[in-house]
Amino acid sequence: MSTQNGLNAAIGVATRQRDEAVQALALARQSWVAMQMQLDQLQTYAQDTDARWSPAAGRVSTPEFMRHHYQFMQRLDQAIRMQVGVVDAHARQVEERAVTLREAEARLDSLQQILKSRAREQQVVERRREQKQVDEIAALQYRRNARGQLAGGL
Repeated sequence: MSTQNGLNAAIGVATRQRDEAVQALALARQSWVAMQMQLDQLQTYAQDTDARWSPAAGRVSTPEFMRHHYQFMQRLDQAIRMQVGVVDAHARQVEERAVTLREAEARLDSLQQILKSRAREQQVVERRREQKQVDEIAALQYRRNARGQLAGGL
């Protein structure tokens, strides 16, 4: 029975690890979504700024204004590239958490399979023991009946 308790304890630990992996994956996904939304906002802002710049470029085209605009757009592009890196890092983190979850689920599943297998083995042992008892009782009755017939025939 101690191996059964040990196995149940291992299943409890594996279940907690799986649950923690589920939570970690959910948090990683939320973080990835937030980073992706920031990237989308930056890209939309850059597109809107470019769209506003094109008509304004014809009206105000001093070299200083153009230089400031190009510097601003370069910084915005740099921010977008940095955010792409952040989004990619979060995507890798999501994948790592998904792998960890799959591994935790596999461990838990294998422990549960072992538990089921041992339960089946225990049932087989119990059935055999019961069958042996029934066979012994039947053999005992047969011997009693056989002795009774021998004694009655004499």
